[in-house]
Amino acid sequence: METAEFYYVYYLAQDYLQYVLQESHLGPAQTRVAHVLRTIASSLQDQTEEALRPLLDRIDITSVAVAKRIFNGVMDEKFADGNTNWGRIMTIFTFGGLLTKKLQEHGVQLTAEEKEQISYFITEYIINNKAEWIDANGGWENGFLTKFERRSLLSFSKITALFIAVVSLFREYY
Repeated sequence: METAEFYYVYYLAQDYLQYVLQESHLGPAQTRVAHVLRTIASSLQDQTEEALRPLLDRIDITSVAVAKRIFNGVMDEKFADGNTNWGRIMTIFTFGGLLTKKLQEHGVQLTAEEKEQISYFITEYIINNKAEWIDANGGWENGFLTKFERRSLLSFSKITALFIAVVSLFREYY
């Protein structure tokens, strides 16, 4: 069942992926949450891509189905310890963006439907696995924005370390 929360997360995922792909029709973010997500996640993604370029260059992602399999496997492994925090929630979006860029770099011409599929599997993972945690921790407006709108350098470096750990899980799939 798709709820208002599902559609909100889907919007965030779609907006972030469009931002990552630098789509020309994309205007300013429509919500404060989307704006903060764009800013933090893209900066985090850029830093991580640079640090992990040799590993990422060896990964061959040729379809949305392969990206979904890798995404779900890495997320399941990342959250296997049962710990959740806003930094880990950020890595879900950032990892989805990284996989989307990898598809494009491998010459996959992403159709609107394929971009929707990627946004959908990111959303599905968050709703099925993290929606209760998000609600219990202030939701997007009170939890996420409180954590990241005035981010500190320390919290940002912790998130970078988290994301590098997520990407290193790639090795289990290749």
